[in-house]
Amino acid sequence: MNNFEKEYSKLIKKVCRSGERLNSRNSKVRKITGAQIRADLSEGLPIVTGKKIFPKSCFIETQWLLEGRTNVKWLNERGVKIWDKWANKNGDLGPVYGKQLVNFNGVNQINNLIKDIKQDKLSRRNLYLMWNPSDTKKMGLPPCHYSFQLIGYNERLDIVVTMRSLDLFIGLPYDILMYSIILLSICNELKITPGEVVINAADCHLYESHVSKASIYANRTKKQLPTVKKMATFSLFNYEEIEVENYSPNSRLEVEVYK
Repeated sequence: MNNFEKEYSKLIKKVCRSGERLNSRNSKVRKITGAQIRADLSEGLPIVTGKKIFPKSCFIETQWLLEGRTNVKWLNERGVKIWDKWANKNGDLGPVYGKQLVNFNGVNQINNLIKDIKQDKLSRRNLYLMWNPSDTKKMGLPPCHYSFQLIGYNERLDIVVTMRSLDLFIGLPYDILMYSIILLSICNELKITPGEVVINAADCHLYESHVSKASIYANRTKKQLPTVKKMATFSLFNYEEIEVENYSPNSRLEVEVYK
């Protein structure tokens, strides 16, 4: 079993076994406070192999976010429907992730990012935010992953993501893949070695109706992680440029996605 899925499976088992059971905003859950999951990109691209997911849809969503888009039409035209539940009748989500990245109270964080790393890769201030208190009530869904920080070393670059809320079975596989792609695209552009993707989650939960499928996943035999054949660049991100090799997952485990 690859290290990423080994740790991910252990976390699922922990939440299944000892997570506090309660009624949340939208369904019954089991949850723990303060969880961390990490993936070393030298071991491969962290796409879960214990169940089938759809990496291309994540690559499309990543471009949508980095370009500052907040309407689902662009996603729908490319076959991605995951955000439809939170959009209004015109497809608008309000000032969600992408808007905050390109215009956080007048600051274009996307434009600043590459410049920041070039200026000082070792700075502890290369931090980018999507939680804007003046806009959260206007959003279809306030950001679950609301900040990321780039941590530089002499020979590599890591990314640390902070989440207020983590849907462990449905959300985590796509969240960690998205930020892996973001880190890889930055490193590809700047010719830096990508290091680790670290996700810190305040509220880490499994929906009660997901527990049985999550348990199946956690106990399945996992495979070697796929590898990246070709990567986009961050400043000119194009999901069509990304090529992944050797993704051979187990069968899909379908569950309901809660709004």
